[in-house]
Amino acid sequence: MLPFVFAASAQAQGPAAVNPQVAPTNPVVSVDPRVPRAAGQPCVVELLHQRPWPQQSIQMDIDPNITYMPPASCPPPWAKIILKIDMRTTQRSVVETLGMDLAGVRLFRSAAPHYNGLSRWHVERDLTDYSALFREPHAGSIWSAQNSEAIDWGWDQLQPIYNADAQLLFYPASAATPAPRVPDAVVGIDSNAPVALPHNIVRAYLDVEADYLDNPFWYTCVGNVGNIPLGDVLAPGGLPKETINAPVQGCGGGSFREIKIAVDGTAAGIAPAFPRVVADLNWWYHRNSADLPIPTLEMLNFRPYRVDLTPFAAILSAAGPHSVTADNPPPSPEEGPGGAETLLLYLDRGRNQVTGTVTLNTLATEKGTPSETNTLKRAGLTTRGHIKTGQHRDFKICGCATTSHGRIDSCVHQTSQFHNVQAFHLEGPSSDVFFDDADKLYDQNIELSNTVQQTSSRVLGKRLIAWDRTSTSYPLQMIYSIATHVTVDAGWIIDFKRTNVTVLQSRVVDGDHYRPGLGHFTTHAVSRFYSVNKGGSQQPVPRWASYTTSDYRDNFGSCHHGELGASNGAIVHLAKGTTCPEGRNWVRWFTHPDGSPDTLGWWR
Repeated sequence: MLPFVFAASAQAQGPAAVNPQVAPTNPVVSVDPRVPRAAGQPCVVELLHQRPWPQQSIQMDIDPNITYMPPASCPPPWAKIILKIDMRTTQRSVVETLGMDLAGVRLFRSAAPHYNGLSRWHVERDLTDYSALFREPHAGSIWSAQNSEAIDWGWDQLQPIYNADAQLLFYPASAATPAPRVPDAVVGIDSNAPVALPHNIVRAYLDVEADYLDNPFWYTCVGNVGNIPLGDVLAPGGLPKETINAPVQGCGGGSFREIKIAVDGTAAGIAPAFPRVVADLNWWYHRNSADLPIPTLEMLNFRPYRVDLTPFAAILSAAGPHSVTADNPPPSPEEGPGGAETLLLYLDRGRNQVTGTVTLNTLATEKGTPSETNTLKRAGLTTRGHIKTGQHRDFKICGCATTSHGRIDSCVHQTSQFHNVQAFHLEGPSSDVFFDDADKLYDQNIELSNTVQQTSSRVLGKRLIAWDRTSTSYPLQMIYSIATHVTVDAGWIIDFKRTNVTVLQSRVVDGDHYRPGLGHFTTHAVSRFYSVNKGGSQQPVPRWASYTTSDYRDNFGSCHHGELGASNGAIVHLAKGTTCPEGRNWVRWFTHPDGSPDTLGWWR
């Protein structure tokens, strides 16, 4: 059982605690686990040094280009590659996301915290699986993107200047931390352009980054509510943006999202959409209501979902260009590059051409249409009821590939369960009815669950050579309530009588990986975020509290635990390692304690 695994170095952290602070904390605080380091000293390649970040709404001569050169003193193969980014800004921002690409491959994307005054935050990404990309020099870029409605309302004039430092750390392979088997090719995908690929592919994976920038609150959409005008449904409080006069058509498309993957036009996989909670639940009143000073889950570091496309290995190896597409929403010009997809390919080093076919594809004939039940009814000035949206998927895709080792049969079986229940209680006249003054109430409670299980197997002849199962769950609860008194004849004066926003969000990733002769490697990564806001952020004294936890375990002895609490904008509790043996965090160098995808190249 691989003795180097148990001899590898690991990061250890003891328990920590802090006293309550008397003022809001400007540094963004997180207990997400850092990327574990390999042994030895890394070679450092600097990508950015105190560089201003380009922003479309500021007319400044900021160079968005970056250049990468491989580290001369640390040739491949590498044990570990880590991207470190430190961001700073001096003013509240309405920029939604910041990103970095290299040779068309997404390296980083982050939402910008919306804090007043100085803000700074730190992000790390494990890019070891992208090692093939870093063997050659490349050009890239840094960019920002923002919600188009922020531009329409003029909030783009509030843009601060961001400054950033970014480094790539390359850890040389050693006896304690040897170089893992990594993909032989890393290819950035443009869904609008075919791509030329190697002809000897034996395994293929697609990293998918969900992008719903122009409608981040897709899980609150009501879709078609029959004979009730959407203005009537959304007018009294306007989740999530306006406090009154929500768009006449509301937000369409219903409260369900998923990303469909296709290879040469044939359905090839499904990626779930993570229901991110952004900083401002309401631009007018509930600013920072879910993230000050603790960021919501994935806010600072968007994590891709990895889709196994190995059954299509022979199809992708065939002559001619191929299309690999993901139906991420197309971005508008001001929204930056949008979502990103990256192909990770393993090649047959003993064969120039891999042949084969897809032998089974039930996804190609599965409709997968979500169901919707709507009980909303309006009586007088009151609208009550709920909208239930659900979907169940169960599909299997298999393929065969003739390789230098013989015929390999691979199968991917994926199941998913999606449920979203939105309960409404609305009172008051709608936005398209003239009135002098009125009391309004908007209550919307959301209960969302989305669980996806992907099981992959590969068989050489009659011998099982790999079995992997990953279960991903994205539960979300949100209570949004706002009571107002609106006076029209004085220019739409809004008096907030009562407000309450509560968010409970989790991200759970469980893995079980089996290799004959090695056994099972099981992992459990879970992050949780809780926030309650009473009174809104425009009060003289903010009244909200938030709490977050991060945990990771595996059957090789790794353990990480962190918890962080804040009240009224100040950190009041911080603890690390308290639930781990000896009260210390300790993780193996090869692990992904943040739950990000892993090729398990170290386990050969």
